[in-house]
Amino acid sequence: MARYAVVRSIRSAAILSLCFMVLGCTPGGSDTGGVVSEGSRSEADTATTDLGPVLDASEKSMVVVGYSTSYVWPAMLQDMLDEHAGGDRVYHVLNAVIGGSPIGRWIAAPESEDYQETYGAMLRDFFGPDARLRGDLPAPTVAIIQQSLQRTPTPETRLGPVHDIDDPEGIRIGADALEKLAGQLHDDGIERAYFGMHIYKEGYEPEISNERFALAALMERGHGFVFAGPDVWSPTAREHPEAFTEDRLHPNERGMRIMAEEWYRALAGAGARQEVIDAMHACEYDVEAMMRAYFEWRREDGGS
Repeated sequence: MARYAVVRSIRSAAILSLCFMVLGCTPGGSDTGGVVSEGSRSEADTATTDLGPVLDASEKSMVVVGYSTSYVWPAMLQDMLDEHAGGDRVYHVLNAVIGGSPIGRWIAAPESEDYQETYGAMLRDFFGPDARLRGDLPAPTVAIIQQSLQRTPTPETRLGPVHDIDDPEGIRIGADALEKLAGQLHDDGIERAYFGMHIYKEGYEPEISNERFALAALMERGHGFVFAGPDVWSPTAREHPEAFTEDRLHPNERGMRIMAEEWYRALAGAGARQEVIDAMHACEYDVEAMMRAYFEWRREDGGS
């Protein structure tokens, strides 16, 4: 895959993409076990909402809202979006994920530590005229939300509120939480919010799988700026434990590639191109170095 950005000046918002170029993203020679062949994709995986003109060739910034499953795959998604745009940086992926932070922390009271370490940090880094890390890029108008309802509505609700499909109260609680996050983002300038729920999580099922019922309930509320993103639970469930780290909970490189592919397919819709996906899977990534670079980039103390 061509690395067009190496000839550009380094801007803060491009640093994640640049880090994997420097750290050894080269075509060929890698285990591309994360490729999900068309033959293995279920109808549920390939069915996508009509997301409208997201990848419409107009420059825009997309902020990623999530936590510890999403440190690295947004950089892989950036690669695919660059390739999709013919090698130009048209779509800017700004990664705002914070580890250990399911949705409850992001929608906590603004004066709380939870909020300030998650949603508040995102605002400081990427929104407003004095955004710390956005540089001269456009303010985010698209949110890529890869989230979970664990510890919702309270930290004591460890697995999440939705016990099964016949749990209207749990589904309402989950939908309310998703709706609150969507509303906050909309108030801060997000025009299109795409929700994807958690990957498969051993020991936390079926509550994790049941998060989709809360998302479906949110979609039924008819907010014009809210869209269902990809189903990443199904492909990661099929690839467990091979797509997970030794703890069997977090995605390894294979799992990260699956997540990046599914988000690209969802955002590109019918315009998704297989050669773009194949190029990402053929690219070598040093995911540990990429993760370290991400942590260093997001540090607010400016230390080394």
